[in-house]
Parts: sequence; C-alpha cells; structure tokens
Amino acid sequence: MDSRNGIKKWSFQGNPELNASSISVRGVLNQLFENLDKEDKRPIIPLGRADPTAFPSYQTTRLAPDAVADATLSYNFNSYPPTLGVADAR
Repeated sequence: MDSRNGIKKWSFQGNPELNASSISVRGVLNQLFENLDKEDKRPIIPLGRADPTAFPSYQTTRLAPDAVADATLSYNFNSYPPTLGVADAR
C-alpha cells in the first residue's frame, strides 16, 4: 500500500490484457468467432444464445418436461435431500 497525506491507496496495477471485455462471455465468444476457419461452410451453433432449443440436437423428448412438471406438482420433492444423499441415487 502507498500512504500519501495519511491516505492509504493500493499501489498495484491491473493487467491490461485481462480487462473486463476480454474475459466476459461475449469477449470469449468473440475470440472464438475470430478464430473460425472462414472457408468452413458447416453451420455454427451460437453458444451465446439464451435458449439453445431452436437446434434439434438440444431438444429433448416430451416425456422429460412432463416428468419434471409431474414431480413438481406432486409436492413429494419440495425439500432438500438428506445430507448423506438420496439412497436410490447411490
């Protein structure tokens, strides 16, 4: 720490290579896109989307959301699991 006029200040400098825009999700995605082969014509799945279910590879069977809804509405699973875990999951 640096002390001038009785005021203490930190005296370290941040690394300019690690600014907020370079380590954000958008910064990482931009870096990925900059390094893509422009000649490659395969479709790219945009990983920065909030909802990837527009792509068939991310869609699930209709049974999965129905099972989650049924479990939620049953009120049998509205608590924390035992501290040692759920016996059926072991």
